[in-house]
Amino acid sequence: TYEDTIEPRLIHTGQHYDPELSQDHWEQLKLGAVHATLSVSGLTGITQLAALLVAYEKQVTLDPPGLILVLGNSNTALAGSMVGARKGIRVAHIDAGVRSHDTSQIEEQNDALIDKLSTYHFTSGGESVINLIREGFENQAIMEVGNIRADAVLNNLEYAEDSQILDRGGLETGAYLLVTLHHRHTLTETAFIVALFTFLETLSEHLKIYVILHPGAAYFLEDIPEVYLESTDNLQIVSSRSYQDMLKLIKHAAVVLTDSQGLQEETALLGVQCLTIGNTTNRPDTLAKGTNTLIGYDVKEIKDRIDGILKGNTRAGYPIDGWDGKAAQRLAKYISEL
Repeated sequence: TYEDTIEPRLIHTGQHYDPELSQDHWEQLKLGAVHATLSVSGLTGITQLAALLVAYEKQVTLDPPGLILVLGNSNTALAGSMVGARKGIRVAHIDAGVRSHDTSQIEEQNDALIDKLSTYHFTSGGESVINLIREGFENQAIMEVGNIRADAVLNNLEYAEDSQILDRGGLETGAYLLVTLHHRHTLTETAFIVALFTFLETLSEHLKIYVILHPGAAYFLEDIPEVYLESTDNLQIVSSRSYQDMLKLIKHAAVVLTDSQGLQEETALLGVQCLTIGNTTNRPDTLAKGTNTLIGYDVKEIKDRIDGILKGNTRAGYPIDGWDGKAAQRLAKYISEL
């Protein structure tokens, strides 16, 4: 509808350093042709951010855009917004205004910085709008478009059902626990991590468990001698899966235990029980209306909650405004008018 007014150019920064997985996601989400690829693979933290800044500034200098559109709170999004601000190019932030109010988390720091550097703020819901207004952002720069992740889930759910991931893993619908670990603020809670993996080993005696570790998380956990990352028939520990494999794993799980922002939203959309590790979340809608419960770092509480869910003590989810699969349409309309 908006091809005459919008000419998108997709920049693949290379922040995700698993080439096969990156390609799977790009193809399954039908993201289209890559205009340019920047290479920062294998770098982390400040070094990665610095490399992103240098590489993206070169790209912008060679091929100046009219608007830089960034999504979420990754280093890629932060670098894009910093380059835009320095070069005098307008920046628009998708999923703006999300806050956990825990400034020790890198994701929280990135979100706040990106919003400060952005010209326009595209939000997924009312809570994000309130956060931005409280922080002094102008109302006319805030546009509520809805949840872009909902578009991805709803557009890919039918394709995900064709995935053979459950058969490959020997998993049955509603009869397994899905676990993902990703964020540094979880992985650095060493006592909790050791207790968690001890609990998972015990739980696997009567419930199948499928643990997905981001490559960086697996590398981090290898340095904790009390944590054994060897799979058994009932406790499988694997690396990251493709997007459609993940959707099917989430949809058919009895319960999901995670520290992922995305999975909190995906479980809410799919009506799957979710336990979120940590004391804060920047996805409050999933607590108020979704199927998500903030569980802290208490392994006994995790055990009790899983036992309760398996006995039928579950949370009912309710429709969340703007999580309807039409966020991209609203976003494109706003961008065409900027």
